[in-house]
Amino acid sequence: MNEVVGNRQIWWRRFVFLLTIVLCISSLTSQVSANTDEVSKETLKKVKTYVEEQFERAGIVGGSYAIVANNEVIDASGIGYSDLKGEKEATAQTIYAIASVTKAFTATAILTLHEQGKLNLQDPVQNYLPWFTYKDQEKSKEVTIEHLLTHSAGVDRFKADGAIFEDEKNNRNSLENSIRALSTVEMTSNPGEKGEYCNSCYNILGLIIENVTGMSYYDYMRTNVFQVLGLENMAFGQDLKPSQDIAKEYSWFFGFRNTRLINYETFGVSQDPEGGIYTNSLDLAKYVAATLGPSPLLSENTLEMSYEGVVPTEHKGWEYTIGGFEVSNSDQTILYKGGDGIGSSSAIMMLPEENIGVVLIIGESNSESKQEIAMGMIQILLGHEPLESEYAPPLFKIVGLAILFILIVSFIVLAFSVRSIRKRRSIKYRWLRIFYSFICFILIVLIGFLLLKVRPTQIGFYGYPYDLAIGLISMEFMLLLIFMCNCYVSTFSKKTKPPII
Repeated sequence: MNEVVGNRQIWWRRFVFLLTIVLCISSLTSQVSANTDEVSKETLKKVKTYVEEQFERAGIVGGSYAIVANNEVIDASGIGYSDLKGEKEATAQTIYAIASVTKAFTATAILTLHEQGKLNLQDPVQNYLPWFTYKDQEKSKEVTIEHLLTHSAGVDRFKADGAIFEDEKNNRNSLENSIRALSTVEMTSNPGEKGEYCNSCYNILGLIIENVTGMSYYDYMRTNVFQVLGLENMAFGQDLKPSQDIAKEYSWFFGFRNTRLINYETFGVSQDPEGGIYTNSLDLAKYVAATLGPSPLLSENTLEMSYEGVVPTEHKGWEYTIGGFEVSNSDQTILYKGGDGIGSSSAIMMLPEENIGVVLIIGESNSESKQEIAMGMIQILLGHEPLESEYAPPLFKIVGLAILFILIVSFIVLAFSVRSIRKRRSIKYRWLRIFYSFICFILIVLIGFLLLKVRPTQIGFYGYPYDLAIGLISMEFMLLLIFMCNCYVSTFSKKTKPPII
């Protein structure tokens, strides 16, 4: 997976797209929906052709998809490659990191415990974790399990995610330590007041599961969720086996594809309840079928309750649910959850009233296209033509290339500055050198503030993707040298006299 600016750009793109979905589905509901009792082979073929075309248009390495209708997985297929260099084709069995779609599974586990009477969604978190607190201790007492489920605990995502870096060595691979680190995080609103996407909220839920059940989060999920739903290929990163068909994870490094970063290694154990699951499209589709109901885990009443919006999201027309989803508040119920991993992206989209759902996994860090492709699949299943889409290059690819370009330009400017000192040139416009020095000083202060104070994510080098971190540190060093060179030239070089006419 900005990063501060980058993530805000991603959320803006999501807002525009999700608004399009609401308008599109609203228009669809005014028409007669396709009969989903039977999805024809022709329709399934059309979906596959559509996904293949979109992957090609977006330049995606590969991935897979699956379709659910009437409580059954009716189709699944791989697209492109799971290993580009090895020319290994992706299949429906190929395993990928699904990142934040994990949140829906953690929410399901909490709802099972709620049904069993082992916890109550309205209970304060401190009933189960007495030591839990944000910086505002009084407000922290009001944070409930439902607030965690609906991203409404009252904390800023970036500040909460970045808290782990206060002591990364002890926090990154300890669920409890990472949650204790939240005691330094300021609350931005009252609990339940508004939705602010919250990764750390779901990690807290993971620790509550351990406290309530006396089992590790992993053991509970395997025994009481994965096995009950028959999800044989679903696991957390540390449990993956070399014999499994695991896809390469394609991230971006200075604008070029890179496979050195692994999702579960990059995020660490403390992030598993919010984003640590690996699986294939078939198993993910089985989960979708169970969520549409009937479910061997949850009653019909609980399932229906999990569809209902509770708190508005950051995007107009959408609300967070206790099931870990985002739901449209238009006439048609659309449940959606997306995930962006270090080298993959995933999405599930469901229409409970039509009893259909789709699963999409993209085998690279490419969050911009997944929602639109998933929506296009839904449109085809409803008997409509999908929207024509143009896909921008992946954000992190663009950021990496931009940083590379800026580094090259900075190096050239530095070389000219050093050359000026070596030749002890006279200068005609001393004020221009002083102006350059001032600009360099402002940039040095700005970049230094970002590196020292801003922790935009819970990954990479102190919250920054590695290429961005390398770029910022290198730029800081070069700007400092350029500033010193300009100051030296401005102070010690002779001023050129104007020519005598």
